[in-house]
Amino acid sequence: MMMDSQSMVTRIALVFLLRNFVIAELRDRNIQWQIPIGIIQDRRDEVTFTGFYYSVQMLKQIQSQTFELHTPVEYVDKSDSYKLAQARLMRYQELRELLLLNNTDHPVNIRIRRIENIKQAHDDLKSLDSNELRSTTKQILIDLESEESYVAFLQQIREVGMNKQNYSYILATQDFLSLPVEKFRHGGVKITGFQLVDYSTYKVHRFIGQWKTLSTSLWPGAGGNRIRVGAALSIDAATILQETIKEMLENDPNVFKTTFRRADIYNFNTTKGIPCSGGRPWMHGQEIIRRMKAMDFDGLTGRVTFDENGMRRYFNLGVYHVSLDFGPTKIGDWNSVNGFTWKGQEEKNEEKIDDIDRDIKIVISVLEKPFFMLKSEPQKNGSAWTGNDRYEGFSVELIREVARIADFKYKLKHSTDGIYGTFIPENGSWNGLIGRIIRKEVDISIAPLTITRHREEYVDFSEPFMNTGISIMIKKPDIQKPGVFAFMQPFSIFLWLCIVISYFVVSVGIFLVGRFSPSEWEWSKPFKLGNNKFNLASSFWFTMGSMMLQGSDTCPRSNAGRIVGGAWWFVVLITISSYTANLAAFLTIEKLLTPIEGVDDLAKQTEIAYGTLASGSTQDFFRNSEVPVYQTMWNYMTSAQPKGFVDSAEEGVERVRNMKGKFAFLMESVYNEYFNHQEPCDTMQVGPNLNSKGYGIATWKRSGLRDQISIAVLKLKENGMLIKLKNQWWIEKGGCGVQETHSKSKKRSLSLNKVAGVFFILIGGLVFAIVVGVIHFHKTKTKVQKLGGLYFFGNDMKCTANIEYTRCPSESTNGRVITNGRSNGEKPQAGWHENEELGVPNLDHHVCQSIDNSVHRNRHEPVQRLSTKKKS
Repeated sequence: MMMDSQSMVTRIALVFLLRNFVIAELRDRNIQWQIPIGIIQDRRDEVTFTGFYYSVQMLKQIQSQTFELHTPVEYVDKSDSYKLAQARLMRYQELRELLLLNNTDHPVNIRIRRIENIKQAHDDLKSLDSNELRSTTKQILIDLESEESYVAFLQQIREVGMNKQNYSYILATQDFLSLPVEKFRHGGVKITGFQLVDYSTYKVHRFIGQWKTLSTSLWPGAGGNRIRVGAALSIDAATILQETIKEMLENDPNVFKTTFRRADIYNFNTTKGIPCSGGRPWMHGQEIIRRMKAMDFDGLTGRVTFDENGMRRYFNLGVYHVSLDFGPTKIGDWNSVNGFTWKGQEEKNEEKIDDIDRDIKIVISVLEKPFFMLKSEPQKNGSAWTGNDRYEGFSVELIREVARIADFKYKLKHSTDGIYGTFIPENGSWNGLIGRIIRKEVDISIAPLTITRHREEYVDFSEPFMNTGISIMIKKPDIQKPGVFAFMQPFSIFLWLCIVISYFVVSVGIFLVGRFSPSEWEWSKPFKLGNNKFNLASSFWFTMGSMMLQGSDTCPRSNAGRIVGGAWWFVVLITISSYTANLAAFLTIEKLLTPIEGVDDLAKQTEIAYGTLASGSTQDFFRNSEVPVYQTMWNYMTSAQPKGFVDSAEEGVERVRNMKGKFAFLMESVYNEYFNHQEPCDTMQVGPNLNSKGYGIATWKRSGLRDQISIAVLKLKENGMLIKLKNQWWIEKGGCGVQETHSKSKKRSLSLNKVAGVFFILIGGLVFAIVVGVIHFHKTKTKVQKLGGLYFFGNDMKCTANIEYTRCPSESTNGRVITNGRSNGEKPQAGWHENEELGVPNLDHHVCQSIDNSVHRNRHEPVQRLSTKKKS
């Protein structure tokens, strides 16, 4: 981060050693001397020695010290040998011993050792231990190169027995919590170190939630609950560069247009590539550095900001300590502004404040809609809200009612980190609201704080004021407009197909049964079959009439035919009854159909993606669940691409809305219900809750407030106030009003667009009948003409369409019009009578017989046209 961070930690560790051990020891003895101090470490660079001088100067600025420090150590060049440097420092050690001759009862021993091979340091450590007086408290500053070196060193001090009482170690590391210091809680040794990454912050907590889900094969170092300082610094450095480039592109989208071309880098649009040596820097280098120096944001390593020289400032180091049956625990902080700040002193100051304001309870919450919010609009007179009036929401109304019943005064405040409370196993502490309750910084925490067994061990919870559980949010499916053939929806397509096939099978079956059954035939003469009225057309007409609950002129007379007909009637009875019952439900009641009905449907399919928050109790529920369905869902969410985890509930809701029904968000039902009532009102909850849990009001252990608050919550439940408050902040203040759930049906009047298909079928039937009639008309005309011209219909369609005619002329013969056996108004001749069905004259039997004989005699002669006049 544009500085040697390890060198900075070395300086801080040295200041910590001198200030808290050496200076404290000299103060106890009331000694006022000039003390020369020197140092040798395993790094040979100028920056470290510059840092050494800087550390001593910081000590000189302490106003309360009673002695003066000076630095007679000259710069040790890299070409100098270790023995030369050791000789010079031994000279300074001798000088210090001379200065303390008059107080030899309590000497201050400062020795410097350089370890060549940290993995084989047993002899060096034994030599150090044997040369010291065992009754003297030894303060040892350890400055090593890497985490592996610290691990090897800690292992060896246990092996040589230097992990006992009177030994105090200060580790100049930036990642104290990653070291195995828990093993030193039983020997009496004291170990102090520094931690750059603060795991109690929300940003780090959220990042760790994603970090531990990554595959260790693709992301070395991931998959755990900690991140190394080097990785955290790299992430912050990459973030700085990313934000810098992003800012430059926002100001000028074409800033790099001439720089990057075809996967190559150009400098000033002339030189290809940027040489590491040379007098011409990159054209954007100075601008990037300038913007990086102006960057200020909260990263994984704390606040990231730089001074004009590019050195990082305003960062914080946590000071952690391990001793007998204690730790690792944070005992203080160091920052570049205030120096060392001890946690014990802060707690004492807080206890004093609590003693003063004991009658006014401090109530804290997290800014979370709709529970706890800052008012966005000022007062009517334009002034800003102050005190408790600054806040609004469900929790604000709830604590007002609870305080009224329990009779206490309170002061509202909100947490800035937005964390409810997570246990940090690395140091055994809690962050967020739970941590502040445990440390007695506040008296009451009123928020959507889930009651869990682990939290109950550290704080007291009241009676739950709201119950919730993990639920599924999906995008509300669009209500599909009914089609014109909506009346066909009661039956599936397959069932309709079965009905049609049954119709044809029954019709053909009745025809065949009637064809082979003697009962269907008429006997024209004894022992001679005549006409069979139950032909194929009659069979189809009978089956159709039965299906439509109508009769027909022809019915089967044979026993077999009647059996088939009775079976068909029974099928028709059941089918019509079922159709009528379902038709009323489908056409008059609308029901919203969802793609899934619950968690089982969601787990079995892959078309709809799903996910949850990147951290929190919902994610922990799936991660730790032993239910096979939930384990399957957890495996899917961790392996899905893109990942199913989101950083906030708002992001998850937006993802549900934007993915058009292809994403389901798993969240607590309380928030699910809230977002469903917010515009654009296009989300909904499906299925029951996956689990059940409650929100409670937290107080610190044995504070005496839990019983009072629980009684107040029970009274609010009994008088319905909690339901009233929830309706007020969820429904009344929402933009959607009271909504119906997808399981409820809504009755509506029957509209034309749902049954328009019936009229289309009617119109189609009329058109088809006209077409069949016309075809029959022309077919009959052609047939009559082929029988010898006996055609007595009109000679054109005009006559047929004219309703004034009761008889239409057929054709003209020798200038006369033939009209149903009458010529120009003559009466019909004998031997003719009118065919009522066809509308043409029929011949008497003897006339037809005469025509038939004539045709047979003159088979090859043309048939003469009959005359309407009698022959003499």
